[in-house]
Amino acid sequence: MWHTVLAQLRFRPRRAVALLAALVVAVTSFAVLTETARAQRLEVNGTVTANARGAYDLLVRPAGARSALETRQNLVSSTALSGLSGGISRAQWQRILSVPGVYAAAPVAVVGYSLPTVTLPVDLSAYVRPGAGSQVWRLDARLVSEGGLTQVPAGSSYVYVTDRSIRHPPSALVPGTLGAEIDQIAPDGSAHPICDPKGVFDTATNRSDAVALACGSTGPHNNVNQPGGASPSATGTDNEPAGTGFVNWTFPYLVEAVDPVQEARLDGLDKAVTSGGYFSPAQRPVTAGQRTAIPVLLADRASTDERLDVAVAELPPAAARSVSAGRTAGQLAQSLPGTAGRPTTRVSFTAQQAYDVLVRGLGQQAAPPPGSAYANDNLSQYLSALPVRYTGTGAALTARPVTEPPLPSPDLGAGQLRDGSDLADTSVRPLTQHRSLTYSGTGTAPMPVLDPVGRFDAGKLSGTRAGLGAVPMETYFAPQAGGADAASVSALKGRPLLPNGNVAGLLSVPPSMITTLDSLPVFSDPGQFTGVTPQLGVDTADPISVVRVRLTGALGTDPLSRERVRLVAQRIHDSTGLDVDVTMGSSSTPVQVVDPAGKFGRPRLTLSEMWSRKGVATTIADAVDRKSLVLFLLVLGVCALFVTGATSAAVRTRRTELGVLACLGWPARRLFGLILAEVVTLGTVAGLIGAALSLPAGRLAGVDVGWQRALLAVPAAVLLAALAALWPAWRSARSHPGEAVRPAVSATARRATITGISSLAWANLRRVPGRTALGAVALAGGVAALVALIGISTAFHGAVAGTLLGDAVTVQVRGSDYAAAAIAGLLGAATIADVLYTNIRDRAAEYALLRATGWPDRSLTRLVLTEAALTAAAGAVLGAGLALAGDAVFTGRLTATLGWTAALAVIAATLVSVGCAALPARALRRDSTAQILAEEA
Repeated sequence: MWHTVLAQLRFRPRRAVALLAALVVAVTSFAVLTETARAQRLEVNGTVTANARGAYDLLVRPAGARSALETRQNLVSSTALSGLSGGISRAQWQRILSVPGVYAAAPVAVVGYSLPTVTLPVDLSAYVRPGAGSQVWRLDARLVSEGGLTQVPAGSSYVYVTDRSIRHPPSALVPGTLGAEIDQIAPDGSAHPICDPKGVFDTATNRSDAVALACGSTGPHNNVNQPGGASPSATGTDNEPAGTGFVNWTFPYLVEAVDPVQEARLDGLDKAVTSGGYFSPAQRPVTAGQRTAIPVLLADRASTDERLDVAVAELPPAAARSVSAGRTAGQLAQSLPGTAGRPTTRVSFTAQQAYDVLVRGLGQQAAPPPGSAYANDNLSQYLSALPVRYTGTGAALTARPVTEPPLPSPDLGAGQLRDGSDLADTSVRPLTQHRSLTYSGTGTAPMPVLDPVGRFDAGKLSGTRAGLGAVPMETYFAPQAGGADAASVSALKGRPLLPNGNVAGLLSVPPSMITTLDSLPVFSDPGQFTGVTPQLGVDTADPISVVRVRLTGALGTDPLSRERVRLVAQRIHDSTGLDVDVTMGSSSTPVQVVDPAGKFGRPRLTLSEMWSRKGVATTIADAVDRKSLVLFLLVLGVCALFVTGATSAAVRTRRTELGVLACLGWPARRLFGLILAEVVTLGTVAGLIGAALSLPAGRLAGVDVGWQRALLAVPAAVLLAALAALWPAWRSARSHPGEAVRPAVSATARRATITGISSLAWANLRRVPGRTALGAVALAGGVAALVALIGISTAFHGAVAGTLLGDAVTVQVRGSDYAAAAIAGLLGAATIADVLYTNIRDRAAEYALLRATGWPDRSLTRLVLTEAALTAAAGAVLGAGLALAGDAVFTGRLTATLGWTAALAVIAATLVSVGCAALPARALRRDSTAQILAEEA
């Protein structure tokens, strides 16, 4: 039989070469694509695994804290921590710690925002003119933030310098006041009061009629000549340099409490200390006398992006004479603010400068040196904030402005130095003020003060910036938001929006000061602070806001790791009743948020906030595996259809020969084995050729296909050929002697009315429904591969691209997939061409008769190409429809873009198929009409 097999292959070389070429393409592609997919999968898995774990694996929040938006879109808000004031008890935290598999359970209790005032000096001594008598300067302060879009007036203060002697009455030395009554000495020795700080405060209008005025002298004061011409200013401290003014900046900082032991285990906070020391395991506040010192660890860097600009203008001599004449604060408040001045200089202070002053002032009870900046270390109040409230569920959320009135503060008048605060700006977080009863004089508890134990650098924390797999870490890092539309990008000048001093704004500041859980009773004591309730302020019963959990051992995206994490999360939920988010495998993704316009110049902005999308790593790993498997199976399936069609065509062309062999007594099993052996032989040869070609083809594709993987092409080709040949071989085994006289193409069951080339083409396709279906199904596989790939990629992009991790790997998985889809499509088009070639050979007599009756060659070519177009269109529409249905099931939706893509794929596949059919159409012109008709006769 092998002699017969080889003879048949030599006798029909074109058919053998076509089958061999199809198998070679399939097995070579299979070897290269599988190696490419393996390499890309390793690369993707390496990227995913390296970034699958952030600083923690689980985020535990109070029951009901997860918003509907987070649940619906599988997100964790970038501000998930800042808006929570308690909700988890210490007992629940301890139950989390006891769950098997928990390595660290680090709680965070959000205390609130403290608003200390930093006083910064402005040295104008260089502008004091000797012999000028008296001079007055106005200092107009302005807070500038958000890329210059927000400019908040911070009030005005004044500096008065005289060359006359001045002296302080004992009652004027009041530390910490701006403006203190002093006496100016006239040449005749008489004295009259100047810089009277007393104004009139109208309780009905909540308005003060006063100015902030610092007074100094270049001459002697207090009857004592001071070296360098020093004199006191109206800050109430001696020996201030003459010409020193002051501006105030209320510099907010967020206080949070942690457990020292668990925080060190989670992110290595103890290793990030740059100066001083770390908390002891049971560190708590210490009360000594009338002070309660609260231990705090300070951040090295300021948490706000802001500066304080001060414009200095010298007022005309008339203004100086008004001060020198002893005008009262109320009188000066009527004249100085509206007086035009001559610009003198501009001074700017950065947030870091103000923060450094604040840090230096903490724990210092001694008076600051003359002329220096200073800040208080008291906790006269703190503010608790509720989460941002959003409206809208479409492409962009809108932060809803708070309609409640702002925190009460007195109107200090047009000429008074204000507190330098951004709190008057638009609010999207409700704030509650908790005032210290001790500072207000109504409480008896010791005065709470901050006691620094050390400073830390957030950049040295372990795991807090996990790159592509970052999770919300507001405990240490400020959230950022970039412009999401052209107008916002232009307004921000391409830079990100960062938090400013408006703690009720969209972006919250990270904590600058961290204390211990054992310090929380100070803040939750209603005898110490006002307005402390279970809903507002530090909750006595449930003080913890969130718990960040890290599990033991190495975890990845494999099913075992996922199950471990799921079980621990379920146990925590079951034992505590709290909301548990699996943040392992998360990655940052942009969420569009509309920030309403501010009151001080900032326009309405559409921003992209980086929230965390959960399960990105798992989605990527699963999608890569599914996509590669589906596409490779489609390539092999389309190739198998091609081989099946080509082998069936070979069997049909040999129907006379097979009928004769059956007549000579060949049993069915031998006829079956003959066809199977021919195709398997071609499969073996194709496997060897494919193995050899896969090596250079792999190098062209940028992968190293090893000999072991290349040799797998041989059994793959044999198996593919054998499976594809089963149906044609079974048909050959049923050969009957009558096959020798049976026509190759039968007539249709019903007579068709022919009105043109299109109707004739359709009738011809109906005469061979099996062949037509084979070609259509083969092309459908290729089109389905392409459309499914685009659909999966679109869904994959919608699910994970746009996340940092998704963007890093999406491009990596496209090359081999599109190559597989292209090969499947081309094999489908080749199958249609092969079917048409078989039809032409079987209906050669019909075509010859049409030519003999006057049909030109171009009409016959149009007939063949029309058959190709009809078959291809049917197959392409079928494949696109199946792919769209599959994508709808996979993603739950269909986009207009995917619909247009499917339509273009149908058109492209039809055109390619028609192009491939042009080759068999040329065979019509080579055949001799007379010879064909003679053979049929």
